[in-house]
Amino acid sequence: MALSDFQTQKLLHLFRTFFDTDHNGTVEKSDFDMVGDKICKLRGWPVGSAEYVATHQRLAAVWDGISVHDIDHDGHISEAEWLKLWADAIAKKDKTDAWIRDYQEFMFKAQDISGDGTVDEEEFATLYACLGMPAQQCKEAFNKLTLGGNGIVTKDIFQQRFQEFIASDDKSAPGNYLFGCGKF
Repeated sequence: MALSDFQTQKLLHLFRTFFDTDHNGTVEKSDFDMVGDKICKLRGWPVGSAEYVATHQRLAAVWDGISVHDIDHDGHISEAEWLKLWADAIAKKDKTDAWIRDYQEFMFKAQDISGDGTVDEEEFATLYACLGMPAQQCKEAFNKLTLGGNGIVTKDIFQQRFQEFIASDDKSAPGNYLFGCGKF
């Protein structure tokens, strides 16, 4: 299945903003270590704590899942390899790869700073600002993500919005804002 231009733009935003942490144009294991450290610092989880270890283990599992798509076996995922892995994942429809489920779970838990099973605007903006996104942009994205509604995202809504972000070609879908930006 070929990705649309809009899907390509969204997936490259995800690649460049959330996966290529060192901004060298590729994704490698060290990017996951860096983002894990940032999130653990934000959450106040010291090195060696159960939360620190669990965060890094989950991210290592995501890397393991992504790294099988390293077509040229150079230890890096290029933008082209990234787009191919998502085109393949979308084509599978309901057969979501384990690493994608792990990443969804990780991102929801990382955003749910209070641990109450929901993500509010402050939690959403705090996490994404920690990862380098402008706080005001994140707040605007959260409003669109929640349809200007009750101001919270449950795990079920998060999973629905994740699927919209990845697979939808609808430019007005609220899931387009899941990763802090809806303008692609």
